[in-house]
Amino acid sequence: MIIPRWVRYWGDAVVVPLALIAIYGAFVITSNATGAARVMAAVFLIAVLLLWMMFRRLRVHATAARLASIGDPAQLLLMADEELARRWISTGKVPLHIYRAMAHNLAGRPAEARLALTAAGVKAGDRSTSSWHLLWAAAEIDARTRLGELAAARATYDRIVKPYPRSLLARGIDLIAVECEARVRLAEGDAAGARELVAPHVKDIRLGPAARAQLYAIVAGCERALGDTAAAEVAATKARELAPQCQLVP
Repeated sequence: MIIPRWVRYWGDAVVVPLALIAIYGAFVITSNATGAARVMAAVFLIAVLLLWMMFRRLRVHATAARLASIGDPAQLLLMADEELARRWISTGKVPLHIYRAMAHNLAGRPAEARLALTAAGVKAGDRSTSSWHLLWAAAEIDARTRLGELAAARATYDRIVKPYPRSLLARGIDLIAVECEARVRLAEGDAAGARELVAPHVKDIRLGPAARAQLYAIVAGCERALGDTAAAEVAATKARELAPQCQLVP
């Protein structure tokens, strides 16, 4: 297990850049390049290194989205922790803290999720983290409503989620906003309104299993609040079946 872990931690972050630098050095030495040739080779080397770094970042985000979608909080948390250990710039750590919060929420640990969200340092109006405001707010509302902090959940929804720009092309954004509103409504006692919001989406097979499981968990909470124990159990069972590694319902 030592070698695979080392490769996972440092292989693409250290070995590949060093290999590219070695190729550049070999080119300069073996070709007897001078002047402009060396400068152009250095420019291309820097461009390739930057492209590789961008590829790694995109791959991390894609992996996090996949793990959250299939409902694997343990692997999501592990990946976020590994990447946090390699990030030096604070803005680069923001999404990783949010991924940690998402993992804790999926695992039924809202208090730990709140700590991760606090560590992210996201603030409304901060342009340096503006692209992560919606995901941060969704995780915040999930954690706050589970902890019974209704006023804080409503404030986050009104401040960040409700005014967030939406369009017909931004279906993912609309679904996140719907889920957030449903959580807030359910926590405030409007179970019927919350159920009406999420019910049309629970059977959407285009969503990942964990995303559907969270919607079923909300429906279960709505049915329980409305006094329909049988319907609540059906929805809760469906949530557990779709995301067996998660703790989304009591």
